[in-house]
Amino acid sequence: MLGGFLVGAIAGGLVVWKYRDYLSEYLKGNVGPARKTVDGLLRTVQQKSETLLDQAKEQLSSRLESTREKVRAGAPEAGRERPAE
Repeated sequence: MLGGFLVGAIAGGLVVWKYRDYLSEYLKGNVGPARKTVDGLLRTVQQKSETLLDQAKEQLSSRLESTREKVRAGAPEAGRERPAE
């Protein structure tokens, strides 16, 4: 999860560095083409971060389910019932 955050932060930093001229135009008030560019960049960053979060969620869910299965497999001992879920 930390790895995904770091990748997102690095990607965001690279986007800002690459498009710094457009961003500075936007900040100066020349918002014509810069506004569309910034909007596109923000959309790209949003999509990438959502993808990274989805991947992290899938990995976490998979690992937790695997761990639960291992715990359930080792839970029943001689004479004991499995706890209800």
